[in-house]
Amino acid sequence: MKMNTREWVRLKISQQSVKAITMVMMLVLLSASTGCDDSTDPENSGEINMTTKYSSFDSPSGSFGKMISTEISAASGAIDSLRITRARFVIRDIKYKTQSDSSNFRAAPFVLELNLLSTMQEISVAEVPFGTYRRIEFDVHRVNTNDVTPLPASEQGQFQEFLAGERYSIIISGTTYTGGQPLAFTFRSRVNVKQKIDLSPELLLGASAPAVNATMLISSSGWFRSSSGGLLDPNDPQNENTISDNFRASIKVFKDNNKDGSKDAN
Repeated sequence: MKMNTREWVRLKISQQSVKAITMVMMLVLLSASTGCDDSTDPENSGEINMTTKYSSFDSPSGSFGKMISTEISAASGAIDSLRITRARFVIRDIKYKTQSDSSNFRAAPFVLELNLLSTMQEISVAEVPFGTYRRIEFDVHRVNTNDVTPLPASEQGQFQEFLAGERYSIIISGTTYTGGQPLAFTFRSRVNVKQKIDLSPELLLGASAPAVNATMLISSSGWFRSSSGGLLDPNDPQNENTISDNFRASIKVFKDNNKDGSKDAN
C-alpha cells in the first residue's frame, strides 16, 4: 500500500516518539537500579564518629605532643608573649572520600569552639557506606545570612559575631604582652579555604568494624609565629594572611578509635 507524503511523515514522527518514550523509561529504570537517592543501606553501612582536641604543642607528622620552645628573641617594641583565651572557627561540608567516591558527613555550617583545656570534644556522628576512606575534606568558610537562616533558631546565635562587618571564618581572642604590659586582642580572619587531609592509616569501615572514630587535632603552637619563629602581633592587620595560613597548617585528622587524642598505630 502506497502512502502519501503526509502519512509517511506522521508515521516517522510516531516511530520517533515511541523511541523517545522507550529511552526515557530505560533511564528511569537505570536510575532506580543504581540507587540515585541519598539513603544509606543499613546492611552495608556503619558509623564514623568525629572528635576534636586542642593542643598548645607542636604536632609534627607521626609525633604528637612535642613542646615548642617559648624562648623568643623579640625585637624592640615587639610583643614577647601572648595568651589565647578563646578560639572559634566555622566549618562546613565535611566529606570522607574513598578512592572513587565520597560520603557527606555534615553539610550545614557550624561553629567549632575549641576547648582550651584539651578536653576531647565530639563534633558529630554520621552513617556512611562501608568502604576504605582515604581522605577528609571540609571548608573553613565565611558565612552569610543565607547560610544561617535555614538553621534552627537555637543554632543561629553562634554565628552573630561571624556575620558582623566583613564576615569572618576564624575568631581568636586573647592577650598580648609587651615588656610585661598586657593588651587584649581579637583576631578575625576572612579566609575561605577547602582543607584536604589524607588519612594514614585509612579509615576501614566494614562488617567487622562497623564504627570508627577520627580525631581532628588543632595545635595553636604556630598560629602567631613567623617563618623565622618570632611572634606575630595579631592586632596588626598585615599579619592576617600569614596567621590564617598558619591556622590551616595546624589542623590534622587521624584515626583514633580509643579517643585518647593520639594517632592510632594502624
